[in-house]
Amino acid sequence: MATVQVPLEEPTTKATIAPIHTKEPAVKPPVENPKPGLSPTLPPPVQSPTVKPTVTNIEVTQTTQAISNGIGNNETAETYFQWGLAYEDIGNCEAALAEYEKAIARDPYYVDAWYHRTVCYDKLGMYDEVYDSYRFLLTINPRYFSENRNATKPLSSNISPGKLPLPPGEEPFLSGPLLWILIGTGVGGLIISGLVVYHIRKRPVPERQVSLSRSSTGPVTDEEVCTIARHVADYYKGEREICMQVIKLAIEIAREGREGKPVGTAFVLGDSDAVLERSRQLILNPLAGHSPEERKITNPDMRENVKELSLLDGAFVIREDGTVEAAGRYISIDTSNVQLSKGFGTRHVSVAAITQETDAIGIVVSESGGQIRIMAQGKIILETS
Repeated sequence: MATVQVPLEEPTTKATIAPIHTKEPAVKPPVENPKPGLSPTLPPPVQSPTVKPTVTNIEVTQTTQAISNGIGNNETAETYFQWGLAYEDIGNCEAALAEYEKAIARDPYYVDAWYHRTVCYDKLGMYDEVYDSYRFLLTINPRYFSENRNATKPLSSNISPGKLPLPPGEEPFLSGPLLWILIGTGVGGLIISGLVVYHIRKRPVPERQVSLSRSSTGPVTDEEVCTIARHVADYYKGEREICMQVIKLAIEIAREGREGKPVGTAFVLGDSDAVLERSRQLILNPLAGHSPEERKITNPDMRENVKELSLLDGAFVIREDGTVEAAGRYISIDTSNVQLSKGFGTRHVSVAAITQETDAIGIVVSESGGQIRIMAQGKIILETS
């Protein structure tokens, strides 16, 4: 009896493809992570195919068509990964992505496939997919980039480094909120230091007004003049002797008057060039043409001339070296910023204004009461009677 041989059907193996996603894969890794390129459930990879796809999409090899059509889908993850590298080398990132996804379907923890999948998405400009792939790559192998792997295709600069998370445990010490806190503290400290230095340098001399009264009606003593000059020293940086001579002369005019009548006048001492620029002559300067030695405030003859010229309107301008530069000088500047108490006349206000705009000090002799007021920085700093 003849035996009929029934042809056996060619066994087919239907691969179960794991879903592609960027979250935690459905298959949990074993306790010991498998080495890259090895599947935890399949035998070791076979040698990668030797035939690479060509650049032309029309003329491809029969083996490449079989893989692309799903025939021979019993290949290992390493095989699909090598075909993906071949497609990536010739610039066909779409085909390479298909092969990498097949490799990942075989081995969801194939970190090299995940990396090159990220590279292909980056070349195609699919940056959301780049981020998801990169994040999952570091989830399954946080130390992938610190293991000196053969990652020869780095991501392009189109991806902002701030959008890609660093591997756990490898964040720099100065990062995140701590870095911004330190930067903010440093910047704040610099600003506060600058403000402190600015206010120290710009801080005016403490505003105070000293009132002095003479204990006698006799001649002015050197002790009285020294006391006044000591209070003025914070405002006038010129020679103290010159300042004392001008103060003494002002006290003598206030006490003696002229021809039995009280006299009011003003002296502007220091920063004379700036004072002359902001004033003008009411009359011809009676001191013009005289030598500087003759116009020294320490010269007794000059002191008598000043007492005589104090009857004229205007102020005396005296240089830092004691030279009386001009008499009868009219101070023609804006006085709107001067803040003096009500009741002061034009002489007081104008002298206060010139000390506000220059580094000079003003010494005003009041005609009505004989008081002497010394001004600096636009205010009265000392008053004596």
